[in-house]
Amino acid sequence: YTIDLTPFILPSNGIETIDNLADAVEPTPPTVTDNCGNTLTAPAPTKTDTPDCQGSVVYTFVFTDCAGNTANWTYTYTIELAPFTVPANDGSTVECIADATPPTPPTIVDANGDDVIPVMTENADPACEGDKIYTFTYTDCAGNTGVWVYTYTIDVVTNPVVPTNDGSTVECIADATQPTAPVVTDVCGNAITPVITENT
Repeated sequence: YTIDLTPFILPSNGIETIDNLADAVEPTPPTVTDNCGNTLTAPAPTKTDTPDCQGSVVYTFVFTDCAGNTANWTYTYTIELAPFTVPANDGSTVECIADATPPTPPTIVDANGDDVIPVMTENADPACEGDKIYTFTYTDCAGNTGVWVYTYTIDVVTNPVVPTNDGSTVECIADATQPTAPVVTDVCGNAITPVITENT
């Protein structure tokens, strides 16, 4: 008898889509037998380089029977980075624009566990009262985006402090000239220009 072992047959290659790099773990290879029913054991697989963000990771198992017949079985992970989440928007009320300082944005990590650094924009300062808005836009390496907004409501509720009323006695109306108004500032230190009226 001439024993000529024919090549064995492998199952279909494996493929899986995952949402982060950490899940691209070494798969369990299939059970493979040669044409005599002997179980073949593949050595440790080779692995392609792990991408920086998303892409593919391929594990290749090489099976060889006693006759030297070989076949490769591959398992391919396709990494499509899952979107991250940002917390709810926040805000507070202050009296002065000087107190509406840029807030500390929340720490955001992508599906791979990497920090996502935001880009901050802001609207123009309101002239007196209104909203001062800081917008933080997060973009991960896969292009997923999220926005977190912090809104200051500028509401001046503290009345300005003016000095006690004053006066003097004169003999002639010509001497009753308009006095110099006292310097008065609001709670934020802004000078207040008075409106002057007089009796008739």
